Amino acid sequence: MNRDTFWWRLRSSLYATLAGFGWQRRPAHAVLTRRDPWWRRIWHVFRPESAPPPMAYSGPPPWVQPSESELGVAVPLREVLASGEGVVIGLIDCVVYSTGFEFRIAVRSKRDVDSAEMGFGPPPPYGPDRSDRELTFGIQFADGSAALTGGRPGPEFMAQWKMHAEGREPSPSDGPLLMPRGGGGGGKRYDFTYWVWPLPPEGKLTFLCEWKARGLGPTSHEVDAAAIRRAGASSKSIWSDG
Repeated sequence: MNRDTFWWRLRSSLYATLAGFGWQRRPAHAVLTRRDPWWRRIWHVFRPESAPPPMAYSGPPPWVQPSESELGVAVPLREVLASGEGVVIGLIDCVVYSTGFEFRIAVRSKRDVDSAEMGFGPPPPYGPDRSDRELTFGIQFADGSAALTGGRPGPEFMAQWKMHAEGREPSPSDGPLLMPRGGGGGGKRYDFTYWVWPLPPEGKLTFLCEWKARGLGPTSHEVDAAAIRRAGASSKSIWSDG
């Protein structure tokens, strides 16, 4: 047996063995010449396929967060939503965009707040049910539609996210949606930011609050939605091309 025949039989045997493990032979034009070392002649079999091109990202849907092309318009809101023995829940820092608005909640206490009183910790099934302890907020529009949330997205938001995952998009008539946007703190103060979509209709906008761990029962506080709607109409894109 000459050398060429030996290498041909060895290569054929190798291909047959690799095929049994699911390998596929590359096109003949990918094979190097026999003048190259044997390890280079079989490298194309082991070489991984090139990675697929990255998927295009069009950004989050407009109902999830403020528009990335707007700075928003501030609306002066400084309201006490609820107060009890040694604790106050305040509404501050409202910023309005063309599609909705953000507001910040300030928690102030005379004594250090235990994180368990805030409802912090892993949700079920990895942790205990903290729904009877966490600080809960809600929004109610003048037409009676409402949304509630604690430290995680509420059922209204999750229902719309499921719709988005199925290729459908909610309409403003499906609102309001209330989404926690982050926050934190420690000791005697905590601050949290929330996003509301869409802009409220004309009439009263009601903020709801409850904190059972600190004895704060359900409370409501009304503001006029007109100022928020005017601010939303004046919020423009920072880019000249839209």
